[in-house]
Amino acid sequence: MAATAVMAATTGSVFPLLVIYDDSLHNRWQLLGNGPLTDLNAPRDAGRLWDGGSVPCGRSIRATFNTSRQALTLQSEEPVVLADSLPLILSFVFDPTDFTRQPGKCTSSPAVKGACPADYCVSVRLNNTRRADSLFLPLCTADSRRTEPRGPLLPPGWTRMEAPLDQFGTAAIVDQVVFVRGDRTRHSRQLQLDEIWLSSRRTPRAGDSPPSYGGSDINVIRPNWLQGVTRQGAANSPGARRNPHFCEYMSSELGGAPVRRPLCRMDGDQLAGRWMQTCDPRLISRPDHFAYGRALPPVKGWYDYRLCYRQSATERLRALQAITWSWRPYKCALAPVRGAQFDAWLGNRTVLFLGDSLSAQAYYSLIWLLGDHVTGQKDLYGRAPGEPVVGETVMDKCQTNVGNEGGWLSSAHLRGGGKLVKVLRHADLFTELRDIRNAFWRPFLEEADVVVLNVGHHYHQLDPTFRKYHELVAGALEQLAARMRPAAKLVFRTTNIGHYNCANATRPLRSRADAWQELTGAKNIYEWRPPQMTRRGANVGVDLFNDKYNWRGPPLFESAWERTARTMPALADRFAVLNVSFLDMRGDGHVATSMRYSSTRGEFGADWKKAFPLDCLHYCYPGPADFWALALYNLLLNNPKYQG
Repeated sequence: MAATAVMAATTGSVFPLLVIYDDSLHNRWQLLGNGPLTDLNAPRDAGRLWDGGSVPCGRSIRATFNTSRQALTLQSEEPVVLADSLPLILSFVFDPTDFTRQPGKCTSSPAVKGACPADYCVSVRLNNTRRADSLFLPLCTADSRRTEPRGPLLPPGWTRMEAPLDQFGTAAIVDQVVFVRGDRTRHSRQLQLDEIWLSSRRTPRAGDSPPSYGGSDINVIRPNWLQGVTRQGAANSPGARRNPHFCEYMSSELGGAPVRRPLCRMDGDQLAGRWMQTCDPRLISRPDHFAYGRALPPVKGWYDYRLCYRQSATERLRALQAITWSWRPYKCALAPVRGAQFDAWLGNRTVLFLGDSLSAQAYYSLIWLLGDHVTGQKDLYGRAPGEPVVGETVMDKCQTNVGNEGGWLSSAHLRGGGKLVKVLRHADLFTELRDIRNAFWRPFLEEADVVVLNVGHHYHQLDPTFRKYHELVAGALEQLAARMRPAAKLVFRTTNIGHYNCANATRPLRSRADAWQELTGAKNIYEWRPPQMTRRGANVGVDLFNDKYNWRGPPLFESAWERTARTMPALADRFAVLNVSFLDMRGDGHVATSMRYSSTRGEFGADWKKAFPLDCLHYCYPGPADFWALALYNLLLNNPKYQG
């Protein structure tokens, strides 16, 4: 992430709610054929970071019109339902360089039916509406003085248009945004577009209903969805804060004075602390810019919905609230992730992430937080069981396969020659840890300098009682010590619990005990009563309503890893526990209902995305899962054990 804080102000006239195109076309929208020659991945970008710099990996739409009858049509997979409680507008930016005359100021003049009286026009309508019946507005310049805290919102050459939806004569639903060339324009023209949003003229308030796909997302906005640092009045102004960490993602070092607290060594000094809201969500228009200092690429795959802020208006509001909270240890400070420092520390060494989908989330979080110091990525296939063809998919730093978790094996390469490797395993990991000789990931283990291991929540599928957990630990550590390089370090990351009814969580819980209390009705919330079948077939010992996945199980038994490692001379000095139990308080920020707004059609479409229960274990990107990467970063760079 960039050395200066990254954010985008929404204190002016536009508050984005539903994204159509912003560096990439939203997964629920498609470009219809028979239109102009269109590049949805044009390298020129209208976005800007807080410091005025261009957005890494930013993209835009470039369409080349040959005739006035061509139409650039973006269509939603499902009609968008419009509520009347918000002053909704279509907002987008465009480049008027190729216009025959500069666009004028936007007015309240009615749209023109069936014709475009300017160089370019736009219409919002329903599919199957004839051009002759469509209402077109000329592209014009909004009267907006909105600026970033440190410079103009838009780079030179771009201008913004803001058109109230009622000017298009729209009813309760729409599913197309259409751009056309003027009827009198004779020669080929190019139109450049970006940041196409359905927005609000004002910040949403409690009781508002945002636009939605198909009506399934019309949820009345709750009072604490956009609760900021300042509870009354306008959003906080960054200019009033001299501290460079103001509104910096995952940084709690506020107060206007230089940071004088020691950096956390992550040996337990990070555990006593509190979650504090360190940025006003109303200041953030682009969650990926704010969190990672870059534009996240298009994400396709079974799990595209983990980029929750892209899925719907309500998911966007929920995500904005979640990313404004930072963990503040009482005794030390967490250093923000800096790509240059990590690259220099890593050198030409390798860090291996070995675990389930939560470990994969930590891997991708670290990649995005490291910024442009990651130069490329690969997904390797044909190594794991069941993969018949050997090969690789090569991606640059602006691409990703996070929507499919990268498959079983992935790697990322840094400028300085270092490498991050991710091995994704589920319940099969426990079998492989008992005898690593035949594990497909053994060569990657043997070359790693740091191994970050987590065995996670899949264990209960094999041993619901956890009676054999200690045997697994002892056998796995013996195998790892025998196969790892003599100087390689082993880091065991602890497992966080899931949260009951997480869709209703809008802020961190006050304590870890509060989170555990929600999962059990027992007087001793840390007591383990193994599930067992009675003679009548009843499953007792587990709260099937609040904790049917045994989320409390792994954390209750994971102390065995450190206890066993201490008794092993070959491993004791190079073993560490990365305790991230402070994240147990984060009942907010989960994927929750986000999957229900993902596509149910096409290659990665599935009905289970809408029928599946809430996902209260995985977190959204960006979101609390990024603290796993932050914790690892601080362990590796601040703890003397990992120096040199």
